[in-house]
Amino acid sequence: SVALLDIGDNEAALRKMFVAAPYRGAAHGVAGNLLATLCDHAYARDVNTLYLGTTAKFHAAHRFYEKNGFHLVDVESLPPTFPRMAVDTRFYRKNL
Repeated sequence: SVALLDIGDNEAALRKMFVAAPYRGAAHGVAGNLLATLCDHAYARDVNTLYLGTTAKFHAAHRFYEKNGFHLVDVESLPPTFPRMAVDTRFYRKNL
C-alpha cells in the first residue's frame, strides 16, 4: 500500500508505503511498481515535488528511495505543511 497526501504548492507527501514481507525485493517489483504508480498519479495532478519521512533503522527503505531518485534533505528544508511524524528522523525529496 502507499498513500499520497497533497500538502499544497504543487507538493505532496508520500505516506504509509508498505509491502508485505513475502513480496519485498527487486525480484517481485512490487515496491517499484507502487512508487511508479504514485509518481505517475502525482505528476498527472501537477505535483512537482514529493517528500517523505522515515526512521533511521529502515536501511533497505533508504536504499530503495535513493535508487528511485529521492535525495536526503535536512529537516529544516521541509515545507511547513509537511506532516512530520515524531518517529521520523530521515527525510527525502524527489522532483518530478
